[in-house]
Amino acid sequence: MNWSEPADSVLVALVRMVPETLRELASASARDESEAVAEQRGASEVEVDDVVRGWIRTTPPEQRNGLIAVIESLGLEPERYAEELESPEGWDEEFEEPPDSGM
Repeated sequence: MNWSEPADSVLVALVRMVPETLRELASASARDESEAVAEQRGASEVEVDDVVRGWIRTTPPEQRNGLIAVIESLGLEPERYAEELESPEGWDEEFEEPPDSGM
């Protein structure tokens, strides 16, 4: 799938906020999810909104409130993504950390 230049720039900016050791994984996950978002809307090119929505979906729901400031720092309106920010959609529970064993 093709990526618009602004979409690619936003992904790079978001990935830079991730610890270096996790950047490659975060980038690959966000890229895949962003392309899925674009496909869902019937597009052949990933746009900025697709990247933001993809990034939100790859972020655990309990950490999504922190994305509001990130979205604003990119010059975007968080209200535009309110539904995604409030939804657990996209987050695969299989990748959640196991509960603390208390040991």
